[in-house]
Amino acid sequence: MTTRSHTLVFTLMIATAIMLFPSTARLQEKTEPAASAAAEESRIYTIIQGDTLWDIANSELKDPFLWPLIWKENPFITNPDLIYPGDKLTIPSLAPLERALQTPTETAPAPLEQAEKTDTAAPPPVTAPTVSTNETTEPPVQAVKRTPTPAAPAQAEEPPKRGLILEKETIHPLIDKYTMLSAGYLSREQWKESITGSLVPKAMFGYDDIVYIKVNAPDEVKIGDKYLIFTPVKNVKHPQGRLIKNLGILQVIEKAPDATYLTARISLSFDSISKGSLIAPYVEPTLFYSVPKNDGRSIDGRIIDVMDRRSLNGTFDMLFLDKGSNDGVKPGDRFLVFIDSRKKGFPRKILGEAMVVVVKDKTATALVKNSTDIIAKGDKVELIK
Repeated sequence: MTTRSHTLVFTLMIATAIMLFPSTARLQEKTEPAASAAAEESRIYTIIQGDTLWDIANSELKDPFLWPLIWKENPFITNPDLIYPGDKLTIPSLAPLERALQTPTETAPAPLEQAEKTDTAAPPPVTAPTVSTNETTEPPVQAVKRTPTPAAPAQAEEPPKRGLILEKETIHPLIDKYTMLSAGYLSREQWKESITGSLVPKAMFGYDDIVYIKVNAPDEVKIGDKYLIFTPVKNVKHPQGRLIKNLGILQVIEKAPDATYLTARISLSFDSISKGSLIAPYVEPTLFYSVPKNDGRSIDGRIIDVMDRRSLNGTFDMLFLDKGSNDGVKPGDRFLVFIDSRKKGFPRKILGEAMVVVVKDKTATALVKNSTDIIAKGDKVELIK
């Protein structure tokens, strides 16, 4: 391959990696983070009224899920929900991540001429026969120079596929794994396992922090086991239960014999984590790749609550519906959000569309895919046929 070809391939690799730059959830879980376009040096940002770390990460790092990186870079922030106008934040550089794209040196194949010399044995020399003096002298037989049979051309090997180049047939899920994990849900369960503290006293924990956890059966836990971190946000009356907000994932890294408490590392964080945050064994979410068929289903319901105690929601916010698997709801279902007209005889007002992310028995969590107006608790939903 020519130098120009090598340069073209490497350029395509860099361009593809930049387009596929994952959110912070992927960065946190991988030991070698993916790359993104970034300045080589960190920079300073001054907080203004109304700012949140989520908004700052979105504007400065082009990804709101990267807010834990900003929090970790500014240790003076004890609570990520409390930042103040006028304070100066250090915005970390993402340039070190780009170095993960360094292409390993490829071993050049042996020259073809050298391969032929190695694989093709030289023919043995031909010597002239001995001539007797009693016989008629004949001209000596000349040694015949044989032309060696050329070796069969080597079969060209298929070049190895590069991991950064997506195959054409790659299929992506409708909802990203990390969006599903951070979606939250309604539940009536009770939990007793929790984070009890840390080696270094801190009010809030985040990505890469080491914490202590208490579980029901520590003898059954193995090094490497994962737990989902979550917290109840508030009680819900219809259907009765609690609104659960997922905060992150931790992984057990140390287990002393007969220990009541285990040591774990927070490998993923969606929000601030504190002492007392609940944990439960982690279950990998089931991804879905297509919208389920309607199959004659007709489902009408209401928005019973919203995440983060907000009453108004828009695109990319989470809604909680009063219908679940018992009512025929499936992951990937699309619901129309609307309100009835206050005037008799007038059509209803369409507010937007939401896609179901998590399904429980009597409830479902849906992600707002688009909205034309404010969506609020109590608005109606209808399965799109």
